Amino acid sequence: MGGDVGKVVKTAVVAAAIATGVGLVLTPTLVSTAAFAGMQGTLAYFAGSFAVNAALGAVGSALSSKPEANTSVAELQGRTVMTKQSIVSRKIVYGEVKTSGAIVFLETTDSTQDLHVCVTLAGHEIQAVDSVFFNDQEVKTSLSDATEVSADTGTTPDYSSKASITAHFGSSTQAADANLVSRTSFTSNHRLRGIAYLYAFLEYDQEVFANGLPNISAIVKGKKVFDPRTDTTVFSKNAALCIRDYLTDTTYGLGATTAEIDDDSFIAAANICDEDVTVLSGGTEKRYTMNGIVDTAKSPRAILEDMLTSCNGSIYYSNGKWKIKVGAYVTPSQTITVDELRGAIKVQTRNSGQDQFNAVKGVFVSPENNWQPTDFPEFTSEQFEADDGGDRKYVDLRLPFTTSVSTSQRLAKQMCFRNREQILLTAPCNLKAFEYEVGDTVYVTNERLGFDEKPFEIISWTLATEATDDGYVFGVDLVLKETSAGIYAWDEAVDEKQFEFNNTTLPNAFDIVAPGLVVSDELRTRNEEAISVLVCDVTTSSQFVTAFEVQAREVGDADYINLGQATGNRFELLNVEDEATYEVRARAVNSFGVRSPFTSFSHQVVGKTAPPEDVTNFSGNVVNGSLALSWTPVGDLDLSHYRLRYASAITGVTYQNAISLVDKIPRPGNSVVVPARTGTYFLKAIDKLGNASVNPATLVVTTNMASVDDLEEVATIEEHPAWAGTYDDVVEREEDDSLVLQTSIDFDDKPGLFDDAGGLFDGGGGAVDLEGIYGFANRFDFGAVYTVRVAVTGTVDRIDYVNTFDEATENFDNREGLFDGDPNAFDNHDVRLEVRTTDDDPSGTPTFTSYQRFVVGDYTCRAMEFRLVLSTTSTSSTPKVSAVTVKADMPFRTESQQDLDSGAGAFAVTFPKAFNATPAIGIAAVMQTGDFYEISSKTRTGFTITFKNSSGTAVDRTFDYVARGYGKEET
Repeated sequence: MGGDVGKVVKTAVVAAAIATGVGLVLTPTLVSTAAFAGMQGTLAYFAGSFAVNAALGAVGSALSSKPEANTSVAELQGRTVMTKQSIVSRKIVYGEVKTSGAIVFLETTDSTQDLHVCVTLAGHEIQAVDSVFFNDQEVKTSLSDATEVSADTGTTPDYSSKASITAHFGSSTQAADANLVSRTSFTSNHRLRGIAYLYAFLEYDQEVFANGLPNISAIVKGKKVFDPRTDTTVFSKNAALCIRDYLTDTTYGLGATTAEIDDDSFIAAANICDEDVTVLSGGTEKRYTMNGIVDTAKSPRAILEDMLTSCNGSIYYSNGKWKIKVGAYVTPSQTITVDELRGAIKVQTRNSGQDQFNAVKGVFVSPENNWQPTDFPEFTSEQFEADDGGDRKYVDLRLPFTTSVSTSQRLAKQMCFRNREQILLTAPCNLKAFEYEVGDTVYVTNERLGFDEKPFEIISWTLATEATDDGYVFGVDLVLKETSAGIYAWDEAVDEKQFEFNNTTLPNAFDIVAPGLVVSDELRTRNEEAISVLVCDVTTSSQFVTAFEVQAREVGDADYINLGQATGNRFELLNVEDEATYEVRARAVNSFGVRSPFTSFSHQVVGKTAPPEDVTNFSGNVVNGSLALSWTPVGDLDLSHYRLRYASAITGVTYQNAISLVDKIPRPGNSVVVPARTGTYFLKAIDKLGNASVNPATLVVTTNMASVDDLEEVATIEEHPAWAGTYDDVVEREEDDSLVLQTSIDFDDKPGLFDDAGGLFDGGGGAVDLEGIYGFANRFDFGAVYTVRVAVTGTVDRIDYVNTFDEATENFDNREGLFDGDPNAFDNHDVRLEVRTTDDDPSGTPTFTSYQRFVVGDYTCRAMEFRLVLSTTSTSSTPKVSAVTVKADMPFRTESQQDLDSGAGAFAVTFPKAFNATPAIGIAAVMQTGDFYEISSKTRTGFTITFKNSSGTAVDRTFDYVARGYGKEET
């Protein structure tokens, strides 16, 4: 009995020692077989509560040198995607993440015009909603709990007037959204307590929601966690505190009580996580933070393994408490020697070649890459690669709770260096090792193995029992893996690589650049009528644009006219109004139906108001006293006719100082025949609105046709400078003896102050008369009806009383037309000579023809009267006539008769057609010696001839005559 009692006492001592668990120095303990059988229940408790085979997390994974990942890249990508599912698992958000969730309410109102959407963010109360996104476009920042706000302006598309958002942070006392209740079938009982969510109120607009319901997501500051250092529950990204929260979470976590948490280890780990680490980009960051989402559908083990990747940590259950270690080197305070061993140490010196690696690559969640999984710069070791024969061997690392590229590189280095620590020890120890825990760092000193305080990390702790003939021996089996401070050493200047995105950069489908737009107009022929067409050319440099949409309206109209949506880049609006201004806007559309902002352009239609093209290839040929003019037809569709002007001078004349020779040469003609005269000919094209081409075609003709035609000037009229004729709305300017149109109000009659009168002094205070007539004081009377060739010369100028350049009203930039003036402004006046004729004696009671435009040419009449018609289309300008001369010429001609018998006496000859003046006469006769003839009574109508012999006696002779003079009287 005594022996048995002793064994029981020793067993009690062991139990007590195990219960205290700290500072024990015990030798192996012997227990009898019978006693051991009675203690099996107690030992089972020991094994469940204190004997941890291996830690959970990065330390435990060191047993298998390649890491295992529980969260796939696809899961990381799906965090920000809104889903439509009837059943989804709850999410826990730790730290700061971008997330979306399940649609828990979706309803339309106002005849489907308004859409109401509720999207969950987390299955618990959150700290804040920093930003809200529609299709990855930020539409609102810094949302308050349960406060509706409109989307921000300045986005593309602009949701500001079509969307409002309310964030609910998910408190346990959360009330139903009041607006949602008032607008929909949502009731006050739908409180969604303990669920953070977004309510989006969307008003349908085809332009804004071109691609349907947007994906709604948000950047969220997640769960508040307890901090044992301050005894407060606050939002924190500290990785150790977040893991502690999951362990104690009674709803979704492990539900551990505070008594089961070793807060000393969590405080130590939290302090390590909060240490500042210098980063390559400048400044510092916390050593370990946690920013990610827990999917509660996963097993707690998988969740904890993912969470521990954020801090290279491990957790384990020992002495009835959860403890944690994070990635940091701890200098050992204990040493294992042969005195603690109860057997031989087993040594494993290498991992298998399959598990060994010398480079680490992988992904983290990058805020700079829209919170998507992104490759971090790979970590490689030239030394390890050389040790492996120059072969680079990669391992993939997924960090679902890491959002810092600097942290991801530090974790990658730690994994790579831990893998290269190859020595693994299995040490059977006595009960002195009972005080050690998984995660502890200890020195090992063993002369046989050549270890002198070599650091190792405990990765497995097992309570061991061994049966002997005398009973059972208790001990602790440890598994240790070599470690070093170099695993956690970090020099950002050496170890960290500059982060560059190596992902494929794709354009945002909802960010379309507005297209380029050029608007013009042109003339077209429709139903034999020229119409103006607005032409809109749209361009884009984007290869993703599939169509354009163009709209136009006349300024002042309320609604736009849709010119269509098409893949082509030219759009037209037919039959627009000339001189009207149109507002045109265009936008691009991509294959998703998303539209760009409008590009707008204002265009004033020129159309038929544009001057016609200038006349080209203007030339002439003088043939038989006539000038045949020709030119290339002008291509304007609204061409009406051509206007020919003439000035008698060959130098120093301009179009505006010439007079109209042929006022209308109708289209499609491109030639005209006029009498050949020396001077300058001007030709302009005129359209149907009376607009003239800008530059006249000019032709200078020098001819001596007057002498060739053998003309005799028979009469000349010079009205200047006396201007003694009659005036009708025409006045004479005394200062230069010129004729101008009269103004409607004389300057002296202008009401108001002297300085109030506008324009030039001579212009008067009113509008210039549009037409006036000056009747010549002189006329031609040829005494009988003759055919005469009449030509006119003169000097014409233009006076503008107001619109000189310096006197134009409005701003300089608002001035229409060319800098040198509107070309049609110098074509707005005319001076034409009109003529009427009569065959009667003008001094009697003659009958005259009506006045008609004078054309240089031959006229058959007795008398001619002339008048000048001055006209203008501008009430502020007038033509000015300084001189006018009209000349009448009669051509020389010949009358003759042959074989006339004179008889023996005076013989009277009458010309078949009388001359205007007495002609010269030549006689050819058959005469004898001594014969001669006498001519008497020689007049313009004939003469008398008498032939005589040498004795002076009249004789009969046969003769011929030729009379040469000018003018031919028509009877």
